[in-house]
Amino acid sequence: MAISAFFFVATYHARISDRVSQAVASELLQNAAIQFFLIFFFVLIIATFAAYLISRNISRPLRTLTDAARRIGEGDLNIKINITRKDEIGTLGEFFNEMVGNVKEVQERQAVISQLKSEFISIAAHQLRTPLSIMKWSHHILLDGDVGEIPPKQRKMIEKADLANESMIKLVHNLLDAAGIEEGKFGFKFEEMEMTSFLKNLYEQKKLLAENKQVVLGLGSGVSGTWNVTGDAERLSMAIGNIIDNAIRYTPSGGTVEVDMKTEPNAVIVSVKDTGIGISTEDRERLFTKFFRGSSVRHLETLGTGLGLFIAKNVISSHNGTISVKSEKGQGTTFFIRLPREHSLAKIPVAKSFESFVRGI
Repeated sequence: MAISAFFFVATYHARISDRVSQAVASELLQNAAIQFFLIFFFVLIIATFAAYLISRNISRPLRTLTDAARRIGEGDLNIKINITRKDEIGTLGEFFNEMVGNVKEVQERQAVISQLKSEFISIAAHQLRTPLSIMKWSHHILLDGDVGEIPPKQRKMIEKADLANESMIKLVHNLLDAAGIEEGKFGFKFEEMEMTSFLKNLYEQKKLLAENKQVVLGLGSGVSGTWNVTGDAERLSMAIGNIIDNAIRYTPSGGTVEVDMKTEPNAVIVSVKDTGIGISTEDRERLFTKFFRGSSVRHLETLGTGLGLFIAKNVISSHNGTISVKSEKGQGTTFFIRLPREHSLAKIPVAKSFESFVRGI
Protein backbone atom coordinates (compact mmCIF):
# COMPACT_ATOMS: atom_id res chain seq x y z
CA MET A 1 0.00 0.00 0.00
CA ALA A 2 2.88 2.38 0.84
CA ILE A 3 4.49 1.72 -2.54
CA SER A 4 1.19 2.36 -4.32
CA ALA A 5 0.77 5.63 -2.43
CA PHE A 6 4.30 6.70 -3.36
CA PHE A 7 3.69 6.12 -7.06
CA PHE A 8 0.30 7.85 -6.85
CA VAL A 9 1.81 10.98 -5.24
CA ALA A 10 4.63 11.05 -7.77
CA THR A 11 2.15 10.84 -10.68
CA TYR A 12 -0.11 13.45 -9.08
CA HIS A 13 2.81 15.86 -8.64
CA ALA A 14 3.96 15.40 -12.25
CA ARG A 15 0.46 16.11 -13.62
CA ILE A 16 -0.27 19.30 -11.66
CA SER A 17 3.21 20.83 -11.64
CA ASP A 18 2.72 22.12 -15.22
CA ARG A 19 -0.77 23.58 -14.55
CA VAL A 20 -0.37 25.49 -11.28
CA SER A 21 2.33 27.47 -9.58
CA GLN A 22 5.07 25.75 -7.63
CA ALA A 23 3.71 26.98 -4.28
CA VAL A 24 0.21 25.70 -5.00
CA ALA A 25 1.61 22.41 -6.32
CA SER A 26 3.68 21.94 -3.12
CA GLU A 27 0.67 22.69 -0.92
CA LEU A 28 -1.54 20.27 -2.86
CA LEU A 29 1.17 17.65 -2.70
CA GLN A 30 1.54 18.15 1.07
CA ASN A 31 -2.21 17.84 1.59
CA ALA A 32 -2.28 14.68 -0.53
CA ALA A 33 0.61 13.19 1.44
CA ILE A 34 -1.11 13.91 4.76
CA GLN A 35 -4.34 12.36 3.51
CA PHE A 36 -2.56 9.26 2.28
CA PHE A 37 -0.65 8.98 5.57
CA LEU A 38 -3.88 9.21 7.58
CA ILE A 39 -5.55 6.64 5.35
CA PHE A 40 -2.51 4.38 5.62
CA PHE A 41 -2.40 4.74 9.43
CA PHE A 42 -6.13 4.00 9.71
CA VAL A 43 -5.86 0.95 7.46
CA LEU A 44 -2.82 -0.23 9.48
CA ILE A 45 -4.80 0.02 12.73
CA ILE A 46 -7.71 -1.88 11.21
CA ALA A 47 -5.37 -4.58 9.82
CA THR A 48 -3.55 -4.95 13.16
CA PHE A 49 -6.82 -5.26 15.07
CA ALA A 50 -8.16 -7.78 12.57
CA ALA A 51 -4.91 -9.79 12.80
CA TYR A 52 -5.19 -9.76 16.61
CA LEU A 53 -8.77 -11.01 16.49
CA ILE A 54 -7.88 -13.75 13.99
CA SER A 55 -4.81 -14.79 16.01
CA ARG A 56 -6.80 -14.80 19.27
CA ASN A 57 -9.55 -16.80 17.62
CA ILE A 58 -7.00 -19.45 16.65
CA SER A 59 -4.56 -19.36 19.58
CA ARG A 60 -7.14 -19.59 22.38
CA PRO A 61 -8.56 -23.00 21.34
CA LEU A 62 -5.02 -24.21 20.63
CA ARG A 63 -3.99 -23.22 24.16
CA THR A 64 -7.02 -25.08 25.47
CA LEU A 65 -5.98 -28.18 23.53
CA THR A 66 -2.41 -27.84 24.77
CA ASP A 67 -3.54 -27.59 28.38
CA ALA A 68 -5.84 -30.58 27.94
CA ALA A 69 -2.98 -32.61 26.40
CA ARG A 70 -0.77 -31.70 29.37
CA ARG A 71 -3.40 -32.87 31.84
CA ILE A 72 -3.78 -36.12 29.94
CA GLY A 73 -0.02 -36.58 30.12
CA GLU A 74 -0.32 -36.24 33.91
CA GLY A 75 -2.88 -39.04 33.97
CA ASP A 76 -6.13 -37.03 34.09
CA LEU A 77 -8.55 -38.56 31.60
CA ASN A 78 -11.67 -36.97 33.13
CA ILE A 79 -11.52 -34.04 30.75
CA LYS A 80 -13.72 -32.90 27.90
CA ILE A 81 -13.39 -29.80 25.74
CA ASN A 82 -16.52 -27.71 25.16
CA ILE A 83 -16.91 -27.23 21.41
CA THR A 84 -18.98 -24.42 19.89
CA ARG A 85 -17.14 -23.95 16.60
CA LYS A 86 -17.98 -25.59 13.31
CA ASP A 87 -14.68 -24.99 11.52
CA GLU A 88 -11.48 -27.06 11.30
CA ILE A 89 -10.52 -26.24 14.89
CA GLY A 90 -13.93 -27.42 16.06
CA THR A 91 -13.39 -30.67 14.13
CA LEU A 92 -10.00 -31.03 15.83
CA GLY A 93 -11.64 -30.54 19.24
CA GLU A 94 -14.26 -33.20 18.48
CA PHE A 95 -11.53 -35.60 17.41
CA PHE A 96 -9.61 -34.81 20.62
CA ASN A 97 -12.64 -35.56 22.81
CA GLU A 98 -13.24 -38.79 20.93
CA MET A 99 -9.60 -39.81 21.36
CA VAL A 100 -9.67 -39.11 25.11
CA GLY A 101 -12.88 -41.10 25.46
CA ASN A 102 -11.35 -44.08 23.63
CA VAL A 103 -8.18 -43.96 25.76
CA LYS A 104 -10.22 -43.79 28.96
CA GLU A 105 -12.37 -46.70 27.85
CA VAL A 106 -9.31 -48.80 27.01
CA GLN A 107 -7.67 -47.94 30.34
CA GLU A 108 -10.79 -48.86 32.30
CA ARG A 109 -11.09 -52.12 30.38
CA GLN A 110 -7.45 -52.95 31.03
CA ALA A 111 -7.84 -52.14 34.71
CA VAL A 112 -10.82 -54.49 34.97
CA ILE A 113 -8.96 -57.23 33.10
CA SER A 114 -5.89 -56.78 35.30
CA GLN A 115 -8.02 -56.91 38.43
CA LEU A 116 -9.76 -60.07 37.24
CA LYS A 117 -6.40 -61.59 36.42
CA SER A 118 -5.10 -60.69 39.87
CA GLU A 119 -8.18 -62.23 41.51
CA PHE A 120 -7.81 -65.37 39.39
CA ILE A 121 -4.15 -65.72 40.37
CA SER A 122 -5.04 -65.26 44.03
CA ILE A 123 -7.83 -67.87 43.91
CA ALA A 124 -5.68 -70.34 41.95
CA ALA A 125 -2.77 -69.88 44.36
CA HIS A 126 -5.02 -70.48 47.38
CA GLN A 127 -6.37 -73.64 45.77
CA LEU A 128 -2.84 -74.91 45.09
CA ARG A 129 -1.64 -74.50 48.68
CA THR A 130 -3.46 -77.53 50.07
CA PRO A 131 -2.35 -80.18 47.52
CA LEU A 132 1.22 -78.82 47.55
CA SER A 133 1.31 -79.02 51.35
CA ILE A 134 0.03 -82.61 51.20
CA MET A 135 2.72 -83.49 48.65
CA LYS A 136 5.39 -81.91 50.85
CA TRP A 137 4.15 -83.86 53.87
CA SER A 138 4.11 -87.09 51.84
CA HIS A 139 7.66 -86.56 50.55
CA HIS A 140 9.00 -85.96 54.05
CA ILE A 141 7.25 -89.08 55.40
CA LEU A 142 8.85 -91.14 52.62
CA LEU A 143 12.30 -89.57 53.06
CA ASP A 144 12.20 -89.98 56.86
CA GLY A 145 11.52 -93.70 56.41
CA ASP A 146 8.26 -93.67 58.35
CA VAL A 147 6.73 -96.11 55.86
CA GLY A 148 9.83 -98.22 55.36
CA GLU A 149 13.29 -97.92 53.88
CA ILE A 150 13.60 -96.23 50.49
CA PRO A 151 16.20 -97.59 48.02
CA PRO A 152 18.84 -94.99 47.00
CA LYS A 153 17.54 -94.68 43.44
CA GLN A 154 13.98 -94.03 44.56
CA ARG A 155 15.21 -91.65 47.32
CA LYS A 156 17.01 -89.56 44.74
CA MET A 157 13.85 -89.26 42.65
CA ILE A 158 11.76 -88.31 45.71
CA GLU A 159 14.33 -85.66 46.67
CA LYS A 160 14.07 -84.14 43.18
CA ALA A 161 10.27 -84.18 43.41
CA ASP A 162 10.45 -82.55 46.84
CA LEU A 163 12.76 -79.83 45.49
CA ALA A 164 10.34 -79.12 42.63
CA ASN A 165 7.46 -79.09 45.11
CA GLU A 166 9.29 -76.55 47.29
CA SER A 167 9.75 -74.35 44.22
CA MET A 168 6.03 -74.55 43.51
CA ILE A 169 5.23 -73.66 47.13
CA LYS A 170 7.50 -70.62 46.87
CA LEU A 171 5.80 -69.62 43.62
CA VAL A 172 2.38 -69.87 45.30
CA HIS A 173 3.56 -67.72 48.20
CA ASN A 174 4.97 -65.13 45.80
CA LEU A 175 1.74 -65.06 43.82
CA LEU A 176 -0.28 -64.55 46.99
CA ASP A 177 2.08 -61.80 48.15
CA ALA A 178 1.90 -60.04 44.77
CA ALA A 179 -1.90 -60.29 44.77
CA GLY A 180 -1.99 -58.90 48.30
CA ILE A 181 0.14 -55.94 47.22
CA GLU A 182 -2.13 -55.21 44.26
CA GLU A 183 -5.26 -55.38 46.38
CA GLY A 184 -3.79 -53.18 49.11
CA LYS A 185 -4.07 -56.04 51.61
CA PHE A 186 -0.37 -56.68 52.18
CA GLY A 187 -0.39 -55.86 55.88
CA PHE A 188 2.58 -54.54 57.85
CA LYS A 189 3.45 -54.47 61.54
CA PHE A 190 5.92 -51.67 62.22
CA GLU A 191 8.17 -52.03 65.23
CA GLU A 192 11.61 -50.86 66.25
CA MET A 193 14.22 -53.33 64.97
CA GLU A 194 18.00 -53.49 65.15
CA MET A 195 19.61 -53.81 61.71
CA THR A 196 22.94 -55.44 62.60
CA SER A 197 21.34 -58.46 64.29
CA PHE A 198 18.67 -58.53 61.57
CA LEU A 199 21.30 -58.81 58.79
CA LYS A 200 23.33 -61.39 60.73
CA ASN A 201 20.22 -63.57 61.14
CA LEU A 202 19.46 -63.20 57.44
CA TYR A 203 23.04 -64.18 56.66
CA GLU A 204 22.68 -67.37 58.72
CA GLN A 205 19.49 -68.24 56.82
CA LYS A 206 21.18 -67.89 53.42
CA LYS A 207 24.48 -69.64 54.18
CA LEU A 208 23.26 -73.09 53.16
CA LEU A 209 22.00 -71.85 49.79
CA ALA A 210 25.38 -70.20 49.16
CA GLU A 211 27.28 -73.35 50.16
CA ASN A 212 25.17 -75.51 47.86
CA LYS A 213 25.87 -73.08 45.01
CA GLN A 214 29.58 -72.91 46.00
CA VAL A 215 29.35 -69.14 46.37
CA VAL A 216 31.11 -67.29 49.18
CA LEU A 217 28.55 -65.30 51.17
CA GLY A 218 29.99 -62.71 53.52
CA LEU A 219 29.14 -59.76 55.74
CA GLY A 220 30.91 -56.44 55.24
CA SER A 221 32.64 -54.48 58.00
CA GLY A 222 29.69 -52.08 58.13
CA VAL A 223 27.43 -54.74 59.67
CA SER A 224 28.34 -53.84 63.22
CA GLY A 225 27.21 -51.58 66.01
CA THR A 226 23.61 -50.86 66.96
CA TRP A 227 21.39 -49.17 64.39
CA ASN A 228 17.65 -49.13 64.90
CA VAL A 229 15.01 -48.57 62.25
CA THR A 230 11.23 -48.73 62.31
CA GLY A 231 10.02 -51.57 60.14
CA ASP A 232 8.37 -54.92 59.71
CA ALA A 233 11.14 -57.47 60.27
CA GLU A 234 9.25 -60.30 58.57
CA ARG A 235 8.48 -58.27 55.43
CA LEU A 236 11.99 -56.80 55.25
CA SER A 237 13.43 -60.29 55.65
CA MET A 238 11.34 -61.35 52.65
CA ALA A 239 12.40 -58.34 50.57
CA ILE A 240 16.13 -58.29 51.30
CA GLY A 241 16.16 -62.09 51.37
CA ASN A 242 14.82 -62.17 47.79
CA ILE A 243 17.66 -59.89 46.70
CA ILE A 244 20.28 -62.07 48.42
CA ASP A 245 18.72 -65.20 46.89
CA ASN A 246 18.98 -63.69 43.42
CA ALA A 247 22.58 -62.62 44.03
CA ILE A 248 23.53 -66.16 45.03
CA ARG A 249 21.62 -67.88 42.24
CA TYR A 250 22.99 -65.67 39.48
CA THR A 251 26.60 -65.73 40.65
CA PRO A 252 28.74 -68.52 39.14
CA SER A 253 30.43 -71.04 41.44
CA GLY A 254 33.52 -69.54 43.07
CA GLY A 255 32.03 -66.04 43.07
CA THR A 256 31.20 -63.87 46.06
CA VAL A 257 28.16 -62.14 47.52
CA GLU A 258 28.66 -59.50 50.20
CA VAL A 259 26.00 -57.95 52.40
CA ASP A 260 27.10 -54.64 53.90
CA MET A 261 25.60 -51.61 55.60
CA LYS A 262 26.43 -47.95 56.06
CA THR A 263 24.63 -45.24 57.98
CA GLU A 264 23.44 -41.72 57.30
CA PRO A 265 22.06 -39.22 59.83
CA ASN A 266 18.47 -40.32 59.16
CA ALA A 267 18.82 -43.65 57.36
CA VAL A 268 20.69 -46.91 56.96
CA ILE A 269 21.73 -48.21 53.55
CA VAL A 270 21.99 -51.98 53.06
CA SER A 271 23.95 -53.12 50.02
CA VAL A 272 24.03 -56.56 48.40
CA LYS A 273 26.98 -56.88 46.03
CA ASP A 274 27.73 -59.90 43.85
CA THR A 275 30.23 -60.93 41.21
CA GLY A 276 27.54 -62.49 39.03
CA ILE A 277 26.41 -62.16 35.45
CA GLY A 278 25.17 -58.58 35.79
CA ILE A 279 22.12 -56.90 34.32
CA SER A 280 21.91 -55.22 30.92
CA THR A 281 20.73 -51.63 30.51
CA GLU A 282 17.54 -52.78 28.77
CA ASP A 283 16.67 -55.21 31.56
CA ARG A 284 17.29 -52.65 34.33
CA GLU A 285 14.38 -50.55 33.04
CA ARG A 286 11.91 -53.38 33.79
CA LEU A 287 13.73 -55.00 36.68
CA PHE A 288 11.06 -54.37 39.34
CA THR A 289 7.97 -55.22 37.27
CA LYS A 290 5.84 -58.29 37.75
CA PHE A 291 6.90 -61.58 36.15
CA PHE A 292 9.93 -59.99 34.48
CA ARG A 293 13.07 -62.09 34.19
CA GLY A 294 16.17 -60.78 32.48
CA SER A 295 17.30 -62.25 29.21
CA SER A 296 20.68 -63.19 30.73
CA VAL A 297 19.20 -65.22 33.62
CA ARG A 298 16.45 -67.28 32.02
CA HIS A 299 18.86 -69.93 30.77
CA LEU A 300 20.64 -70.13 34.15
CA GLU A 301 17.70 -70.41 36.54
CA THR A 302 14.55 -71.93 35.04
CA LEU A 303 12.58 -72.00 38.32
CA GLY A 304 12.45 -68.24 38.89
CA THR A 305 9.06 -66.54 39.17
CA GLY A 306 9.92 -62.95 38.25
CA LEU A 307 8.12 -61.74 41.39
CA GLY A 308 10.92 -61.43 43.94
CA LEU A 309 12.12 -57.95 43.01
CA PHE A 310 8.56 -56.74 42.43
CA ILE A 311 7.68 -57.73 45.99
CA ALA A 312 10.97 -56.34 47.36
CA LYS A 313 10.42 -52.92 45.79
CA ASN A 314 6.87 -52.65 47.16
CA VAL A 315 7.96 -53.70 50.66
CA ILE A 316 10.82 -51.17 50.68
CA SER A 317 8.56 -48.43 49.31
CA SER A 318 6.01 -49.17 52.03
CA HIS A 319 8.79 -48.51 54.58
CA ASN A 320 9.27 -45.07 53.01
CA GLY A 321 12.55 -46.39 51.63
CA THR A 322 14.14 -46.66 48.21
CA ILE A 323 15.83 -49.42 46.27
CA SER A 324 18.30 -48.87 43.44
CA VAL A 325 20.71 -50.97 41.43
CA LYS A 326 24.13 -50.52 39.90
CA SER A 327 25.15 -53.14 37.39
CA GLU A 328 26.89 -53.89 34.13
CA LYS A 329 26.38 -57.03 32.12
CA GLY A 330 29.14 -59.49 33.02
CA GLN A 331 30.50 -57.20 35.77
CA GLY A 332 28.31 -58.07 38.75
CA THR A 333 25.46 -56.23 40.45
CA THR A 334 24.97 -54.15 43.59
CA PHE A 335 21.56 -53.40 45.12
CA PHE A 336 21.18 -50.49 47.54
CA ILE A 337 18.27 -50.46 50.02
CA ARG A 338 17.82 -47.21 51.93
CA LEU A 339 15.61 -47.32 55.03
CA PRO A 340 14.72 -44.39 57.33
CA ARG A 341 15.94 -44.67 60.92
CA GLU A 342 13.58 -42.32 62.71
CA HIS A 343 10.13 -43.53 63.73
CA SER A 344 8.52 -40.38 62.36
CA LEU A 345 10.01 -41.01 58.91
CA ALA A 346 8.35 -44.40 58.46
CA LYS A 347 4.86 -44.47 57.04
CA ILE A 348 2.12 -46.97 57.61
CA PRO A 349 0.88 -48.04 54.17
CA VAL A 350 -2.80 -47.77 53.47
CA ALA A 351 -4.88 -49.75 51.02
CA LYS A 352 -4.90 -48.11 47.65
CA SER A 353 -7.13 -48.56 44.66
CA PHE A 354 -6.15 -50.94 41.92
CA GLU A 355 -6.08 -48.09 39.40
CA SER A 356 -3.62 -46.04 41.47
CA PHE A 357 -1.48 -49.15 41.97
CA VAL A 358 -1.33 -49.79 38.23
CA ARG A 359 -0.37 -46.15 37.58
CA GLY A 360 2.33 -46.47 40.24
CA ILE A 361 4.09 -49.30 38.46
